[in-house]
Amino acid sequence: MEQDDMRLHNAAYVGDLDTLRNLLQEDEFRRFNADVDMDHQLGPRLLLSARTLNTLVVCPLYISAAYHHLHCFQLLLQAGAQPDFNYTGPVCHEALTRGLASCLLDAVLRHGCEVAFIHLLLDHGANPALVPWDESELEAPNRRKVDPEALRVFLEARRCPRRLTHLCRIRIRRAMGKSRLNHIPSLPLPEPIKNFLLHKN
Repeated sequence: MEQDDMRLHNAAYVGDLDTLRNLLQEDEFRRFNADVDMDHQLGPRLLLSARTLNTLVVCPLYISAAYHHLHCFQLLLQAGAQPDFNYTGPVCHEALTRGLASCLLDAVLRHGCEVAFIHLLLDHGANPALVPWDESELEAPNRRKVDPEALRVFLEARRCPRRLTHLCRIRIRRAMGKSRLNHIPSLPLPEPIKNFLLHKN
């Protein structure tokens, strides 16, 4: 792996918001091959049919959450990072018994991240149904780190359907693709709509 490929990962690791912002600018993005969903897995992958942390722990979005770098986490999502990154199929219960998270939302809860992380993931389209917790599991020892307010917001999101405007924003941003999100400010649209698409509302 080329050293430059790790720049985004390293910036997320130390919470270097300025470097992240520079790397995500169009010219720097091409120069350093920076990708908000970069997979830095170095070894062979196991359990390819399951959702495990084999790839999750090496994506910048997870790294920024694990070290509670909220502003880096927000910037990566705004740049198009996938909120459900690492979801590739059915939950691997064998992996879950070893304490591994099933998806980013699950990992953020397990790491005891504040409620702002949950709001950001949900606003950018994370699917709460991918977190395989039931009511009996909420009192398990590995849930003790969970922030109570974050848990409340997660459970509410799992019960309640999303607003149509919220779903439209997710679909529009995904249709545009990561490489074109930076062109939203130049679209011939009213300013409130552009701000809404940029999550500035």
